Amino acid sequence: MKPLPGSCCVFCSYGSVPCPPIQQGVEPCCTPLPEPRSKDWVGSKGASLLAWWLPSAAIIASLFASVPTRTIVWTVALALMGIACILNARQCGRTHCRYTGPYYLAMIVPVAVVGLGVDPLTPFGWIALGILILGGGYVIWWATERVWGKFTALNFH
Repeated sequence: MKPLPGSCCVFCSYGSVPCPPIQQGVEPCCTPLPEPRSKDWVGSKGASLLAWWLPSAAIIASLFASVPTRTIVWTVALALMGIACILNARQCGRTHCRYTGPYYLAMIVPVAVVGLGVDPLTPFGWIALGILILGGGYVIWWATERVWGKFTALNFH
């Protein structure tokens, strides 16, 4: 079997959808897909520092700030971490980022509830919430990559 004239490969000639490299915008179409690790922000010291380590440090450091300041810092940090995880998952298929991204974004809700005084916490309650947020993220990271591996294929059709 050979590709039809104008097609880059047999898959594009006879398949019901274009080949995977074309679907992902890789040109020329039948070149090998890039290694996911090369696009992984977790593996980059600079990106990892900005996207996760500094926001995590800000959460810990702001435990000593006023409740309104703490609420703002935690909300911004969680939004940054959550968005970074979601973007990283889309970019390289990092398994845990698919789960930690939405988790960090969801954790904005209890922070807002507590920070706005709807259900105020004692200082120890804030520490417990911080442990739940940061510890939960690391547990999700460890568990999902142990079960499914570091990278999983993305299927956005």
